[in-house]
Amino acid sequence: MPRRGFTLVEMVVSLGLTLIVTAAAHRLITATQRWSRVQVAQLSLQSSVRTGALVAGNELRVLNAVPGGTADQNDILGMAPNGIVYRASRGAGFLCQPPAGSQLRFARNGFSGFRDPQPGRDLVYLFQPGSSEDGAEDGWLPLAITAVGTGTACPAGLGPGITLTTGSSTWPPEITAGTPVRIVELMELRAYQSEGQWWLGARSVSSGEAIQPLAGPLDEQDGFRLVYLNRTGGPTADPGAVAGIRIVLRGVNEELRRTGAAAAFEELTTQVTLRNGPRP
Repeated sequence: MPRRGFTLVEMVVSLGLTLIVTAAAHRLITATQRWSRVQVAQLSLQSSVRTGALVAGNELRVLNAVPGGTADQNDILGMAPNGIVYRASRGAGFLCQPPAGSQLRFARNGFSGFRDPQPGRDLVYLFQPGSSEDGAEDGWLPLAITAVGTGTACPAGLGPGITLTTGSSTWPPEITAGTPVRIVELMELRAYQSEGQWWLGARSVSSGEAIQPLAGPLDEQDGFRLVYLNRTGGPTADPGAVAGIRIVLRGVNEELRRTGAAAAFEELTTQVTLRNGPRP
């Protein structure tokens, strides 16, 4: 019996069905890839904005602000709607012995900080109690750090010490063992433009380093905004009256914006209360 092949009609129908199935599969794969790219872009955008808000909040909530206070009492040194210059806390401890020459020493076990002090980058602030006799307020004595050593222990079995060499060798009589010590770094947070895009950046003012990106890209119109609040919740322009700071970050994904996607922007608002700010 002769073997029968496919007719032309059967081949045309088969080819047509194959093309239809292939086109449908291609559309499905393309849509899936597009959806995956959108999801990755959205996650990246959300992560960037949340990271920026977290870093900014952690930096600013530990600032000092004293109404009518002196320059050493107020950590906010410059305030603008899209940037702030401040003394960032890098550690705190207590002297384990009186100053010796130009050196200060505190116990490592009693030091709270995420890194050791760095010469040329950090400053040390020594607490100076006020005097009831002349009405002087409590304050802080700022000193530059020229060297840091870790090879000498504290006396009386207090364990390893961190020794700071400063530019001073004359000390007020109230600077004794047990005096509180703050390690601070002059920092700046602000929005800045680089290669046509806006970013939230940070830099160490005291070390003179170039600004580095923390989060972005940001919306060029309102990507990073700071609102300084007094103790009643109203806006203030007085650094000593700042009790809280509202932080607004608005990120943008350029790829999503070009496609007109509704999720091209991600805005996050957080508000921090200064740990050592004015109270009602």
